[in-house]
Amino acid sequence: MATTYELRIYGRVQYAEFIDKVESLGRLLDVDGIIYIYRDSVRILANFPNEKKKQLFKEIIKDLEDDEGLIKVEWIEERDLNTYIEFPKGLNKISTNELKEINKKLDKIINYLERILNALEKQIKVSDEIRDILRDTFEV
Repeated sequence: MATTYELRIYGRVQYAEFIDKVESLGRLLDVDGIIYIYRDSVRILANFPNEKKKQLFKEIIKDLEDDEGLIKVEWIEERDLNTYIEFPKGLNKISTNELKEINKKLDKIINYLERILNALEKQIKVSDEIRDILRDTFEV
């Protein structure tokens, strides 16, 4: 008989983008269940088609970190609930508040601001180099 598992994902994982990626991954692997934020973790209650897909699901989650450092999976706890809970088809988000869309937008704003700051830092370096070249060129 199939059983339902609880996965607790710890780290910097409470971003809307991470939740969306895990939800999409679950649907791709035919995982039925729910995903939600709880205190310091993201929790998933799910039924997996087989052990291989459960392990694959966990391995891919570990690789969902982003280049900007907003998402970092530190560890995943797994617990067999020794029961079967029937869920609607797919892995579905449940939200504890109505701020989900705002969180998505804030995640994107942070990403854009970091890109802008990186571009400004590069521009400052180029400006400094140009100033030094001009200073050396016109120095009498």
